[in-house]
Amino acid sequence: MSNVIYVKQISVDETPAIVYNLPITESLNELSTVSFTLDDSVQNKAATLMMSPQTMVLVPETGQWFRLTTVNPISLGNTRSYQVAGVHVGTDLHDKYVEGRLSNTQSLDACMKYITDGTAFKYVIHDTFSNYSFSDGFGGDFADSLFMNTLKDDFGFEFYFDNWTIHIYKKIGQSDQFVFIDGYNAHKISWTEDYSNIRTKIKGLGKQNDDGSYVATAEYTSPNASIWGVKQAATVQDDRFTDSTSLNNYIKGQLQDYPIIQYTMERAEFEHGAKLSDINSIEMGNSGLLKDRLGVDVDTRIVGMTYYPQDSKQTDTVTFGNKIFDSAHNWAMQQRAKDTNEHIGKSVKQLTQDVTSMMNNGVWYIWS
Repeated sequence: MSNVIYVKQISVDETPAIVYNLPITESLNELSTVSFTLDDSVQNKAATLMMSPQTMVLVPETGQWFRLTTVNPISLGNTRSYQVAGVHVGTDLHDKYVEGRLSNTQSLDACMKYITDGTAFKYVIHDTFSNYSFSDGFGGDFADSLFMNTLKDDFGFEFYFDNWTIHIYKKIGQSDQFVFIDGYNAHKISWTEDYSNIRTKIKGLGKQNDDGSYVATAEYTSPNASIWGVKQAATVQDDRFTDSTSLNNYIKGQLQDYPIIQYTMERAEFEHGAKLSDINSIEMGNSGLLKDRLGVDVDTRIVGMTYYPQDSKQTDTVTFGNKIFDSAHNWAMQQRAKDTNEHIGKSVKQLTQDVTSMMNNGVWYIWS
C-alpha cells in the first residue's frame, strides 16, 4: 500500500512523494522516528533527487516533520528503491552548543530560555516546578543533551515535541485509562524482565563543609532487600541538601529496587465497536491494567508504540513499562517455582526407586 508524504529540501523546495511501508515509532521522553520505502518511479523523480542531508519529510496524518538520517538506495535493475529513515525535527536542538553556564539556583523557565535562545524552538511549561541549585553551573554542552539529560533529571519532568514546540509536564498521561485482556481485546502479550540494575541500599551526602565533612548524611535500605538481598548503589552527593530528612527522601527516588519489566502486545482494534473500546484510551504515558492468559493483573503504563498511520492493514504494537513492581506477586511466583521443583524432584526419585526395584527383582521390559 502506498501513500503520500511531503519532502522539503534545505533550499525550501517541496514536493510530494509516494511511499509505502511507513511505520512511526514513539517512545516516552524520546524523539520519535520514521522509516519508509521510496521507489524511483516517474512520480518520485523530484523526491529521489531531494534525498540529501538536512531534507525533511512531513507525514500528513500526524502533522509532524522528520529529518532524514539514512538513505539506502537499492538497485532493482533499471530503477532503484530507497530505504529511508528519519528522526523527529526535535533533533535540531542539537544544532546549538551552549558555551556559557548559568550558576547558582535557577528556574526551569530560565534554563529553557537559555538553551532555546536563538533557535526555532519554543516551549510550554504546563506544571509548576521548584527551582534547582546547580553546584557546577548549567551549560557547556549541546542544547538537546542539556534538555533531555540534565534538566529532565534535575527538575523531574516529562516532555514531548510538537514539531518545534516543546511541551513539559510533571507527568504525561492519565491513570486508569485502559483494560487489556489477552485473548479478549488484546493479542500476543509478551514481556521481558531486566534484573541487571537492581539496587536495594543507597547512601547520600549533602552539602560539604570546608573541612571535608558533610552538613547532612542519609542512608536508606529498601524493603525489597528482603527479596533481592542487600545490593549497594553508588553514593549520591548533592550540595543542595542541608538536612538529612530531605536528603533521605531524595535518595529513595534514585534507587531502582525492582526489575525493569517491559510488556509488548499487538495493538487491538480500539475503535469501531471493539471490545472495551469505550473505556480504552491509547495515548503515550497513560496507565491501566493488563491481564495475561494466566490471569495475572499488571498495573502498567504506555511507554512506546509503533504504528502505521497510512496503512490500517499493518499490525501496530504498543509497549508498556512496569508502573508498580508487585513484590507479593513475585514472591508467590518464587514459591510456585519452588513447589514445582520439589514435585519434579520427588517424581525423579520415585522413578529411580522403581527402576532399581525392577533390576533387583530381575524384571526387564522391552520398550518399543
